[in-house]
Amino acid sequence: MKQVRGTVNAVEIIGRLGADPELRLTPNGSKVCRFRVATKRVAGRDREGHLKYETDWISIETWDRLADQCSTYLHKGSRARISGNLRNNSWTDRESGQTRHKTYVRANSVMFLDSRAGQPETATEEEEEALNHIPF
Repeated sequence: MKQVRGTVNAVEIIGRLGADPELRLTPNGSKVCRFRVATKRVAGRDREGHLKYETDWISIETWDRLADQCSTYLHKGSRARISGNLRNNSWTDRESGQTRHKTYVRANSVMFLDSRAGQPETATEEEEEALNHIPF
């Protein structure tokens, strides 16, 4: 990933897909695969002192060969580790005429974290706890 001097635009996400990925062909023949992943973050504590979590949904976009691989090997519920950079897109809504904006991750690497048989691997309680406390 090429960076502009003095800046960094890098994203690393581990999450689960909320739906099957969608593979499309652009008018010029390129393949694009889009999907969303859910991640958890600590949102505070409840009255009893237990940690509360909130879910964030992040839109992911992959292209060409990576798009093919994602559409083949990922499905709803799959765990994946995505590396890429943030992108912003804006357009005018045809119905309302308002300008709309979307921020998403353009992935340059996706690691499939499920077993080869396609079944999610069950993490131990210690592994789940560790994942919940990964420092960012």
